[in-house]
Amino acid sequence: VDILMMKFVFLVFVVSSLLCIPVHAKEIFITASAKIYSDDIVEAKERVLKNAQLKAVKKGVEIFLVKKTINHNYQVIREQIYNFNQKFISNFEIVNQDIDLDQRYVEVQIKANVAEVKIQQKLKQLGILHDRMGYKSLMLVYQERTATAIPRDHGTVQNTIPAVQETFAENGFRTFDQQTMRQVYRLLDQDKSDRLPVDILIALALNYNAEILVIMEIIPGKRDNLKGSFYQVKSTVRFSVFNTADGQQIAETVVEGTERSVNNPDETQWQGLLQIAGKHAVLESLRQSIEQINLFYQRTGEMEQVYTIVFSGYSPGRESLIIDYLENTAEYRQLAELKNTFGHLELELLTLKRKSTLRRRITSDLLKQEIEVATKTLPGNHLFFINPNPMEEIELPSDKESETSDDPASEASTSQ
Repeated sequence: VDILMMKFVFLVFVVSSLLCIPVHAKEIFITASAKIYSDDIVEAKERVLKNAQLKAVKKGVEIFLVKKTINHNYQVIREQIYNFNQKFISNFEIVNQDIDLDQRYVEVQIKANVAEVKIQQKLKQLGILHDRMGYKSLMLVYQERTATAIPRDHGTVQNTIPAVQETFAENGFRTFDQQTMRQVYRLLDQDKSDRLPVDILIALALNYNAEILVIMEIIPGKRDNLKGSFYQVKSTVRFSVFNTADGQQIAETVVEGTERSVNNPDETQWQGLLQIAGKHAVLESLRQSIEQINLFYQRTGEMEQVYTIVFSGYSPGRESLIIDYLENTAEYRQLAELKNTFGHLELELLTLKRKSTLRRRITSDLLKQEIEVATKTLPGNHLFFINPNPMEEIELPSDKESETSDDPASEASTSQ
């Protein structure tokens, strides 16, 4: 126990020291290239600089949003930010430029200072970025926890890990870059034991502010495995997933992938088949793990989306019905009134539903209550519902008032 505690203290000290090193997040190095057309080198130089600046701004957007959110809102991000990318770069300088007349291309490397604050403000203005994005930071660590597992430097592992990181990022998780992970593995390699206990790995992940730890390993099957008329090459992939805040295990997935060969594969062929089998198993392990992670955090209410919803042109009576509906629907949480003026009701709510699903659900439910609805398309997590007959809804008296409309006193009090 004392030895483990010493290891833990050492790792915490080293990681804390590394994290205290100042990081200039705004400074981004970008390499871009462009073809030379009609021997117009000047035009190619201008185009390659535009390409480089666009790539720099895309990197700036990735500081705030994961790929899943970027892909979901790509059109509005392109129209509002990417198409005006030079407005989001404070300055840049050319670090290197290479003109290859034989291959007819220009390559340039720039150092750009991206205006993070401007990007952040624009994303918030568009409703794409808000304080409760629900992103979880996830650290993926490869560790041989089984005696027969292939080592981290094996080609299959090296080719697989980037794809795993990419898939987690595409599904809404913040992953760690290569530089950070090299740092993590250097710390792990300082320990000479076969493998560190899970508690130490969780503590290490916590020091990098990772909310989820995924420990991965790939275990190859035995060689010369003849089954019937085919030789089988098997690869077992294990994902162990933990919530770092309390050490609770979220999931343990074990998936076996199999490839077959008519002939007994030699070493090169076997390695190739092992990689293919491992790829199939990894994809299924990822699917199962992501499903379990989402279920785990949905139960705690940490994966919900924040939406701003506007209802325009409705009478106070209709607005009350709308609020009652939203308050009494279990799938909508933490309903908050942001603005309420005559004919304009603005609310905020949390839900697990996607924007398109939420819009259809609200429209359908309100129509069942005989509340007519038209929608207006807005970017980000904004929904805008419009009364198709706003004047009729706001100005006409209610049914009860219509019954007494012959009474002059009643008409006078209504008009006041």
